[in-house]
Amino acid sequence: MRIERNSFLALLGKDEYFKIMLIVASSLWIFTSLEKIPLVVPNYYSDVGYLWIRDVYQGHHNLQIPYFQYELEYPQVIGALILISQAVSTVFPIVIDQYNTFVVTMAVLEYPFMIGTLYLLYKLCSKLHLSQNRIYLYIVSTVTFIVYGFYNWDFVVAFFVTLCIWFYLEKRYDKSSFILAVAVLTKFIPGIMLPAMLSGLPSWRARSRFFAIAAGTWGLVNAPFAIANFGTWVKLFIGYSGPNHQLQNTWISMVIQTAGLGDIISGARSGQILSFGIIFYLVIRAIASDRTPLEKILLSWYAWYGAIYLFDPQMFLQLFPIVVLTPNFDFILYRFADVLNSFIILLYFIGSSHPELPSYLTDQLTPFGLINLCSSIRQLIFLGAYFFAFNPKRQERVRNFFRGLILPLRFGKAS
Repeated sequence: MRIERNSFLALLGKDEYFKIMLIVASSLWIFTSLEKIPLVVPNYYSDVGYLWIRDVYQGHHNLQIPYFQYELEYPQVIGALILISQAVSTVFPIVIDQYNTFVVTMAVLEYPFMIGTLYLLYKLCSKLHLSQNRIYLYIVSTVTFIVYGFYNWDFVVAFFVTLCIWFYLEKRYDKSSFILAVAVLTKFIPGIMLPAMLSGLPSWRARSRFFAIAAGTWGLVNAPFAIANFGTWVKLFIGYSGPNHQLQNTWISMVIQTAGLGDIISGARSGQILSFGIIFYLVIRAIASDRTPLEKILLSWYAWYGAIYLFDPQMFLQLFPIVVLTPNFDFILYRFADVLNSFIILLYFIGSSHPELPSYLTDQLTPFGLINLCSSIRQLIFLGAYFFAFNPKRQERVRNFFRGLILPLRFGKAS
């Protein structure tokens, strides 16, 4: 059987660097999964474990069909993974009990998506003449990978986003549009790429075809649920994570409170309007620029995560491929954002063990509390990437500015 030169198996067989990278990533995946398994003491919180508690133990929705028999805030690809894990843990509860088996099964199911993301990025780095060391520096060696690698389903999103970009750069637009729909069927956020992708196509006919395939795929998957039980299906958009969601882990909440427009709940609508207004402007600005199609796609991601009103720490994983493909993203700033991102969950439950501490330490969501401060600085770094990461001259002016501030200090020490 002939193996293609750049296929996964071919790379695994001939590329020692790629093989070592996968061994390291797999070792860390085992660790990030083990620390979330309930039977391990101590273990860490994960959304995967929480969903089993909420929907199976408390909600009694085991093996029920989401969007039809019960409300689920995650789209259909994640819904399918949840249903598979419920089935395996119900029929074969081999890891102590059903709860532990569910979490282990999900870790196994998500592992190929993590490996697939690294593989596609390895090929993209080669195609774009970027150093493949970037995958180590910006993904595998990060604190975020260890803390949140297995936590939610964001590596599944990262895989489909990377695959979508790969097909787009290969000019296989039909496949790219189909995978974009699958990415949106995993989480809604990858839809932010659509305007930039459409603008990079050669003709209006190509744009119409791209949009039709993506929208048609999404519609075909959602139609049966909408027809069967519209009231439950529509809660995918207006339920747990719908437009009434509070402002969370974002600098937007600071602005809203400072402006006297409310707190994270009463000011949510104002915050959402501000957030989407900024994102809309930045995406249009990117599309109207003279950047390459890939750069416009990447800028759209920085626009979204730089200004979105809800930026939970696990979502950082969705930016892994985006940052790797951004050659001039400042490494020091990125690692600073990575460490701040890990602080969010590490400090999140401090109030339960130390209720005597002041509220700015114990309240996870207060706009000017410690946790939201970490979240906001991390988010502003990505907003800054929108304006600086693709402009080396602007980056150099900033460096010169800070050198000018430091230079007098050096001369002061010398004298």
